[in-house]
Amino acid sequence: MSDQSDFNDEVLKGKLETLLDGDNEIKNWHEGLLIKSLILLPIIIFIVGLFIVNRPENITDILFIFLYPLALILIGLILLFVMRSKLK
Repeated sequence: MSDQSDFNDEVLKGKLETLLDGDNEIKNWHEGLLIKSLILLPIIIFIVGLFIVNRPENITDILFIFLYPLALILIGLILLFVMRSKLK
């Protein structure tokens, strides 16, 4: 609690210096491309696989349309959590 009061007692310039001295790295567009591709890949596969190659004709195909992207997103989330757990 005393740290917070010390921070409030500093002048505005000191506060700005404290905030700017932290780890405020700005990432480039190409950093984290793998995670970005995990988000976009299921959408691209869904569009190509279901609307261009296969047209839904009966009720099972329509159900597959809803379950297929959910499964791809779930796989992407699992991969994301596995990758993040290995970083720690």
